[in-house]
Amino acid sequence: MGVESHVLELSSTVSAEKIFQGLVIDADTIIPKAAPGAYKNVEIKGDGGAGTIKIITLPDGSPITTMTLRTDAINKEALTLDFTVIDGDILLGFIESIENHLVVVPTADGGSITKTTAIFHTKGDAVVPAENIN
Repeated sequence: MGVESHVLELSSTVSAEKIFQGLVIDADTIIPKAAPGAYKNVEIKGDGGAGTIKIITLPDGSPITTMTLRTDAINKEALTLDFTVIDGDILLGFIESIENHLVVVPTADGGSITKTTAIFHTKGDAVVPAENIN
């Protein structure tokens, strides 16, 4: 199995607490309202904490149509979320899973930096094409 790691950092003028609340805690409520066509369906099994499974179906015509996410850990005080993509065509047939580690860090000016580390576990020696990252 191959392993590739990629990091994405995004700066915002919005506070770390508000970003975490919107991106993580309230995402299942906010995203359908903010971007009505983003999801076709989301099925949630669990209470949102560790062990929760989200089965997401994206709209017809999307290059990726399905993904299943498992929440591994969430820490509301530290503003961290760990989740793994465990199934769906998002894995492209050559990715076993995608571990994701998200942390939202406050900045001195009241804004925040959201850092996401994605660790791709591939089958054999497969390499994830650049267009499939982030």
